[in-house]
Amino acid sequence: MKWLFRAFLVLMMLALVAVGAGYHYGQTLLLPAEPGSQKKVLFEIKPGMLGHEVAQDLARQGLIKDELAFRMLLRFHPQGKDVRVGYFELSPGDSAFEIFQKLQHAKDLTRHATFPEGLVIPQVAAIAKKAQLILEEAKFRDLASHGGKSFGDLFPESLEGYLLPDTYEFPYKCDEKVVLRRFTDEFKSRVLPLWEKRKAKSPLKSLREVVILASLVEREAQVPRERPVIAGVYVNRLRIGMMLQCDATIQYALGKQKAVLLYSDLELDSPYNSYKYYGLPPGPIANPGMSSLEAAMSPTPSKYLFYV
Repeated sequence: MKWLFRAFLVLMMLALVAVGAGYHYGQTLLLPAEPGSQKKVLFEIKPGMLGHEVAQDLARQGLIKDELAFRMLLRFHPQGKDVRVGYFELSPGDSAFEIFQKLQHAKDLTRHATFPEGLVIPQVAAIAKKAQLILEEAKFRDLASHGGKSFGDLFPESLEGYLLPDTYEFPYKCDEKVVLRRFTDEFKSRVLPLWEKRKAKSPLKSLREVVILASLVEREAQVPRERPVIAGVYVNRLRIGMMLQCDATIQYALGKQKAVLLYSDLELDSPYNSYKYYGLPPGPIANPGMSSLEAAMSPTPSKYLFYV
């Protein structure tokens, strides 16, 4: 009978240890890693991650106090398998159990960025970098300047002029190609249908010419109502074989902005120098907005050859 009594004592001790451990871990799950903290941490659960990997990452980022306790919670709690793949906004000020509950409701996190009218590719790249849409401005500039064809036959090698200005929403994690794809999709959905409606009456022969002219209008116009008039002046100059003489083309050829252009600047030997070469420049000099694109498609008819 002694062995039976000893076995009973051992079982009792093990039960007490289990209860004590359960109580300890239970209390641990109710405590935050950093009490009172308001800090927000973006946490991602990737497809295929196992419970111990989730607990390990949470502990590594300082979001929970006890990795083992959280692993046990994931394994034995009835909702342990309801943890979702995705992004979560967590705080070390939350208890481990509160974090466990939040992991069952993934958020569709996105980023937003506003790109004003009249920017050139390097300026667009700088905004994208500041908004954390891309890692390398140089990579974005290179793809935007030389990889336009990869986004569809509508686009030339350089996407200058086709990065439609607007406020955009992007996936939280994206790269240069995702950002440029967003721009080109927006251009196709908004500009292409408008051109199809207006091209029969347009004085310009192609959408490419429209984008180039619109970029000049964008850089020259000071107020919205001037855009169709300025577009009409340039169309009149093209019609009679007059040089466009657009100061903004010189700025683009110089690669920098100058408050005052010098006569020597007008002698710059560049196909973008509209004081030296006839016709439209070989490509857009900026990324025009919808108002300038509409003005280029439907310029105001007039006999004007100059504007102030």
